[in-house]
Amino acid sequence: MLATILGANARDYTDVMEQVWRFRHDQFVERLGWEACRRPDNREIDQFDSDEAVHLPLILDGSVVGYSRLLPTLKPHLLSDVYPHLMDGREWPRGKRIFEWTRCIAEASPKTIAGVPISNILMTGVLEYCLVAGIEMLVVETHPKLVNLLLTTGWEVMPLAAPSVLEESLIVPITAKPSLAGLLKHHELYGITGSVLDLELAPGNPFGGSSLSRLAFAEELHGTVQYSRMAGE
Repeated sequence: MLATILGANARDYTDVMEQVWRFRHDQFVERLGWEACRRPDNREIDQFDSDEAVHLPLILDGSVVGYSRLLPTLKPHLLSDVYPHLMDGREWPRGKRIFEWTRCIAEASPKTIAGVPISNILMTGVLEYCLVAGIEMLVVETHPKLVNLLLTTGWEVMPLAAPSVLEESLIVPITAKPSLAGLLKHHELYGITGSVLDLELAPGNPFGGSSLSRLAFAEELHGTVQYSRMAGE
């Protein structure tokens, strides 16, 4: 399931994080051709993998099969330090509960969890984590096709600037707001029941030391119980 590891606690999960670095290299360098990120040790790590980063590896049978990363916007992040030109001089949202969503990918395979493709579990897990942790908005630099996916799966999406060409791809900066209604839509579209977060492995709370708690309608692990609809949904 989706683990939630804070960068500050990464040393406590060395086995998982070693898999993460190698998974990122396999996916982004070997599979997608990000040659600028190639390293001789086959571990994809950048300057934003700091104590403030939130790592969300999807683990199946002990192996990382998907991954996503969230970066606080009050600290250096990709849009602030690498891609500010995408905003064409405009400002972008920053705040304690606003994070940048980066490095989101699932391996290209037919693997499923309780019959649900791992890519769908990963996307649902990111949304669920935001709600559980109290993250109110994500900033994303992404392809227009992912914007359409977010819109059709219940995210509230707003463009921040016009699309730009970046390394021969069309990229648009957006904000994406998570909601309980959006999570319910994910569950309905993908046939998910229960939580997809593994809070026992690493209950990473970016706003304090207390453990995170599952949402009321998703208290059990994925695939074990039918959730109740929220009142008014």
